[in-house]
Amino acid sequence: MNEHTLDTILDFHARLAEKAAETKDLHKLVESIISETVNYMNAASGSIMVYDKQSNSLKLYVSSHHPAHKTQKSGLVAEIPVKEGIAGRVFESGRPIVVENAAQAEIKAKLRRKNDSGSFLSIPLKINKKLIGVMNLNRLASQKSFTDLDLTRLKAVDTMIASLIEKESLLDAIEENRREIAGLYEISSILSESNDFTGRLEEFLKKLSDELGLQRLAILKIKRNLDLTVKSDKEIEFDILAAHNLKPTLLQQMFKSVSARMQMQISQSQGLFSTESEVLRPPTLSFEEKDGNIHELFCIPLLVEGQPSHVLLVSRRYLEDDSRQAGKHYRFLYLVSQNLSMAIERENMIRLISEDQDMLYRTNQRNLYFLEISKDLTSTLDPYTILQKAFNNFNKVIGFTTISILLFDDIENSYRLIVQPDEPVSVGYQKKLTQQIFNLFSDFPSDPPLSQENFCKPIFFKPQTHHAKPAADYKHTLHLPIVIGDKVRGLIHLARRHNDPFNPSDLDSTSQFTGIFITSIKNALIHKRTEKLAFTDPLTELFNHRYFQETLSHEFTRAKRYTKPLSLMLIDIDFFKKFNDTYGHLVGDKVLRHVAAVFKNSVREQIDTVARYGGEEFAVILPETSIEGASRFAERIRAAVEESRVIDENRELAVTLSIGVACTSITSCEKPSDLIEASDLALYKAKDTGRNRVTTFKESRLKNA
Repeated sequence: MNEHTLDTILDFHARLAEKAAETKDLHKLVESIISETVNYMNAASGSIMVYDKQSNSLKLYVSSHHPAHKTQKSGLVAEIPVKEGIAGRVFESGRPIVVENAAQAEIKAKLRRKNDSGSFLSIPLKINKKLIGVMNLNRLASQKSFTDLDLTRLKAVDTMIASLIEKESLLDAIEENRREIAGLYEISSILSESNDFTGRLEEFLKKLSDELGLQRLAILKIKRNLDLTVKSDKEIEFDILAAHNLKPTLLQQMFKSVSARMQMQISQSQGLFSTESEVLRPPTLSFEEKDGNIHELFCIPLLVEGQPSHVLLVSRRYLEDDSRQAGKHYRFLYLVSQNLSMAIERENMIRLISEDQDMLYRTNQRNLYFLEISKDLTSTLDPYTILQKAFNNFNKVIGFTTISILLFDDIENSYRLIVQPDEPVSVGYQKKLTQQIFNLFSDFPSDPPLSQENFCKPIFFKPQTHHAKPAADYKHTLHLPIVIGDKVRGLIHLARRHNDPFNPSDLDSTSQFTGIFITSIKNALIHKRTEKLAFTDPLTELFNHRYFQETLSHEFTRAKRYTKPLSLMLIDIDFFKKFNDTYGHLVGDKVLRHVAAVFKNSVREQIDTVARYGGEEFAVILPETSIEGASRFAERIRAAVEESRVIDENRELAVTLSIGVACTSITSCEKPSDLIEASDLALYKAKDTGRNRVTTFKESRLKNA
C-alpha cells in the first residue's frame, strides 16, 4: 500500500469520525457515510437496503448520487423480494458479489433502467452475525470496474454502517414501544376507573378509535358458548356491552353478514395471538356499507376466564397501507384486548363479590329474623300462638299474600289447615286456596292419607295488614312437605298475588323456617297431648271437670275485665239411668259418646269450651255470648240430639236433653260458682217442667247471694 492510498484511507476514516461526532440524527449520519463511501470508493452511486420481515423483502434505506434522483422517470428500486436481483442474492447467501459489467452479468438482476451498465459491488451488512441488509455501489461503464481490492476496502466500513442502522432501528423500536406503551396505558387506565363500567367501556372505545383511526367499534358478549370444534349454521346471538359510532341496527346487519366467517375466525383464535414484536398481516373480514365503501372488520376474541365469551369488533375504511403498519395496529389491538379481557374479568369479579356481599347481608338479616322467631317460639306451648308468631316474623324474610300450614293433629286425629293472610283476601281466594292445598297434599304419600273425612274446616287468622279491597286471587305459589319423623304429616304453602315469582332463595328460606317451627310445633303437640290426658274425659274425649273449672275461672275474669257477657250451659241427658238399666252400661256409654259428638260439632272451635261436667251432665262455656245467643245455640243442640238416633245393633234409640242457660249480663255473679249455680237452677227448672227443653235463668241476682 503506497503512501497516497494510506493517506486517502486515513482521511476517509477521519471524515467519518468527524461526521459521527457532529451528527446526532443517526439516519442523516448514515446518509453522510454512504455519500462519503461513494466518494471514497470512486463510485457513481450507492445505496443501502434493509431487510423487512413483514414483506420478506429488501427495502431502500438511503442512497447517494443515484441517477433516478435526477430523472424521477422510473424511480428508485425501492423494494426487492429476497432471492431476486444481485442485492437479494447477496442477502440470501450472506456473501458479497462483485460484478464487473452489470449489463453482461449472469445474475438476473431486477433493474428498472434499461441502460444500466458498468460495475456493481454488493456486500451483506451484518451485526453480531445477524444479516440486516446490503450495501450496493455502482460505477459507470466509463469507470474502472470494481475489484476484490475494492471489496476489501469497503469491508472496513460495513460493520460501522450495520451497527448504526441497527442502532437506529433499535431506537426507533424503543420509541415506537414507548409510544405504544404510553397509548396503551392511557387507554387502559380508563378501564381501571371506578365510575360506571358501561360508561368506561364507551370512553375506552372512543379513545381507541382516535388512537388507531378506527371508524366503528363495539364490545359484544356472546350469549352462548361457542363450540369451536363444530361448524354451526346458527347465527351468533350477542348482547352489546358498549359501542362507538355504531347503532344496534347496523351492528346487527354487520354481524349477520360476517357471523359465519367470524365464528370460523374465533375458532382459530389461538393462532391470531402472537407474542413476537412483529406479526403477519392480521386476518380481517370485509364488509360493504350502504354507501358502497368497503370496510375492514377486525373481530378479536376476548378470552374471559379462559373462554371466548366476548368479542372486540372494530372496523375502518379499507386502506392499502403496508403490512408492517397493519401488523402494528393489530398488535396494539391485541394488547388492548388483553387489558379489556382483564377489565371484564375484574368487573365480573367485582359484581360477584357485590352479589356475595348482598347475599351475606340478606342471609345475616334472615338469620336474625329466624333467631327472633326461635325466641318467640320458645315463649309458648300453644300451637296456634306459635304459628301466629312464626308467620308474623317470617313475613319479614319472604313477602307473601298468604302463608298456610296443613298439619295432622294426632289429638283430634284429623288434618287442620291454618292460614295467615298478610292482607284481606276474598271468599273466592279462600276457596281456591283451600281446594288447591287439598288437591296438592292428596298427591303426597302422607301418613295418614288426606281425605274429606279427616280434613277439618280451615282456620283463617286475621290479616297482618289492612287494605280497602281484599285480594281476589294469587299468581305464584311455593310449597314444601312437612316431614315429622319419617312420615309426611303436612304441607307449608305460600301464595303471592303480585307479579314477583318465588325464587330458589325463597325455597331455601322456607325450608329453614319449616325446620325451626316444626320443632316447636312438635314440642307443643307433645305438651298438648300430655295436657289432653290430664284435662280430657277418656270416654267422651271432651274436656273434664277440672279443665272446665280452670277455663271458666279464666273466662270469668276476662269477661269482668273487658265488660263482656259470658254465658254458661249445663246439659243433662233425660232419663239416662233407664239406658243403663234397660240396655246395659255399654249402651249408656254409647249414648254419652253420641251426644258428646253432637256438642263437639256444634260449638265454635277455639272459642267455646264443651266439657263433661259429671255423670250424664255436660257444660258449655260461651265467651262473649248474650243470653239470647246462648239460648238459640242451646235450642239448636237440643233439636240436633232429638232428631238424631243412637244405633245399637238393630235398635234406634231416641235421646233428649234438658238444658239450663245463664249469663253474666243478666245475673250479677261475683264468682264463677255463681254462674254455675244460676245455670244449675235453670236446668232443674227445665227438668221440673217436662224435660227435653231449654230454660234460661232470668233473675238479676241469686237468692242466697
